[in-house]
Amino acid sequence: MAKGRVPMQVSPEFEKKLKELQKKIMQKDGVVISLRDLTEHADFKKVEEKILKDAKGDIKIALDRRIK
Repeated sequence: MAKGRVPMQVSPEFEKKLKELQKKIMQKDGVVISLRDLTEHADFKKVEEKILKDAKGDIKIALDRRIK
């Protein structure tokens, strides 16, 4: 089944780090992996714990709630 494209806005630094990780995986294993597939394998539980631990109440995450 084909995957639909879902645009995601991220900081340029985050995108740069993802692309660096993508290159390291390709150099190490010779496996071509898309950024989408790479993000599917990310362990966001650890990221969530880190953000919540460091959050001081000034972090606001706005989700797009427009009706499609």
